[in-house]
Amino acid sequence: MSNFLNLLAAGLTSGAIYGIFGACLAVWFRVCNVLNLAVGDFAMIGAIGTAVLVQSSGLPFGAAIVVDLVAVALIAWLFDRLVLHFAFDRSGGGAHGVVGVFFYTFGLSLVLEGAVRALFGTDVHGAPAIWSGPALAIAGFHVQRAGILVIALAVVSGLALWAYLRFTVSGRAASAAGESTLGSRIVGIDSALFRRRIFIMTAVLAALFGIVESPMSGFTYSSGPTISLIGVVAAGFAAFRKPGRAVAAGLAMGVAEAMLGGYVSTSYNDVLLYAILFGIIILRPEVLGLRTRPA
Repeated sequence: MSNFLNLLAAGLTSGAIYGIFGACLAVWFRVCNVLNLAVGDFAMIGAIGTAVLVQSSGLPFGAAIVVDLVAVALIAWLFDRLVLHFAFDRSGGGAHGVVGVFFYTFGLSLVLEGAVRALFGTDVHGAPAIWSGPALAIAGFHVQRAGILVIALAVVSGLALWAYLRFTVSGRAASAAGESTLGSRIVGIDSALFRRRIFIMTAVLAALFGIVESPMSGFTYSSGPTISLIGVVAAGFAAFRKPGRAVAAGLAMGVAEAMLGGYVSTSYNDVLLYAILFGIIILRPEVLGLRTRPA
């Protein structure tokens, strides 16, 4: 039983990582129908940036987090103003098709990876633990303090994003902008403003999550794409539009992966992840932009 509980704790921790990035992808896709493939790179910048500011620059941990999150928000704002504004607002409603869905944020991911590698090298970095101390023993199993924070942040963020989109006027307006850019403009909804706000918000959330999670695993300049991929898988189960469901799907994936690794073999962990992604492509290709949905 203790082995099962330990695997469950590990699975919930990794599943929370899947879920939060799936939620970030889902909420932004819901607003502008574009996948943010740089979401993992924002997490990487959050972890590495904070670690460098604390360890090399000597900033207090709290100040380093604030500086890093402000820097991430500025990067997201600049990208929206310099790239997305011209790609969507100046093109009369946005780009369509596979290239339009993937190209812009994929390019941002490559730029961020190159910049971080040039500035900070290829070493593994980890921000200091927000809640330091030994693992907690609860009912016969052990869970890291950082893991508890990761799970809590994922659940709170998923619920907050779900509530925002479902119950607030602003959230409903953002969803309407994603349903029809032209229609939203006719009724006075500024789709560009909502796109910019959501993009910055999800970038900052991803960076915060990277800071919280990095003490457990560490980050390198190349960590972003893998994180984005697992976010795509989790968001796929939520049709890229339901952040709360994306968190739930991520948690379920993490538990399934941990149980498979614990009772069968850890060699199958990556196989499971890619098998799920393959199944989404085959069974629901429209949510990845690979097939046009009927009007």
